[in-house]
Amino acid sequence: MPDSKSDHYLNRYIKFINFIKENPNSTRYSELHHILPKSMGGNDDCDNLISLSPRQHYIAHWLLWKAYKSKEMTAAFFSMCNQNNAKQHRIYKINSRIYEKLKIQFRKEMSKSTKTLWMTEEYRNKHILTNSKETTHNLRSKKAKELWQNKEYRKILTESRKSAWAEGRVKRDHSKCGIKGDLNPAKRPEVKEKLSGKNHYSNKPGYIKPTCIHCGATSTPTNIKRWHNDNCKSLKN
Repeated sequence: MPDSKSDHYLNRYIKFINFIKENPNSTRYSELHHILPKSMGGNDDCDNLISLSPRQHYIAHWLLWKAYKSKEMTAAFFSMCNQNNAKQHRIYKINSRIYEKLKIQFRKEMSKSTKTLWMTEEYRNKHILTNSKETTHNLRSKKAKELWQNKEYRKILTESRKSAWAEGRVKRDHSKCGIKGDLNPAKRPEVKEKLSGKNHYSNKPGYIKPTCIHCGATSTPTNIKRWHNDNCKSLKN
């Protein structure tokens, strides 16, 4: 094994592996573990593989993390504590202190790794290009067009929209659903004229803004009624 930062935990790891070799795992479900991790030069030979139960696998990676505190061992143990999938049936939970130490070290290692990568011009250019708004928009648009060419996808999406409109879960906006001509309310001449404000009373010929009888201020009818005439501040003074 390579030199470690803690010989105490490295010796415990070696004793732990030797104990399991002498007392093989008897559970039905087991996971293969690299005694010498691949990141340290280990291989897939039978001598370097051992069958462990989920709990034993967790303890093995915990001991490796405590022994080396390297980027690879931190990432491996962090993944084991946070990631679940159909192939791994783990039900154990770590305590809050271990998780805190692990999370802090994992963030430090990731930050150090990102800073090293960011110093290279190639990585910076690639990162800026892939995360630009224009690139993201083009990728989404391309994916949407590819999906829309699928007849089954179009049918499912159309039925889903119709059911949402019928149940009232989504308001049907005709201006955004592709309805053109006279069927689109937002494009009808009478609606356009109404929205333009041409028919508003204030735009009619001969209209004069009302004036307060006490202070002489001119404003809209609503403001005059609410803040002037009988409610005018000049009366209080």
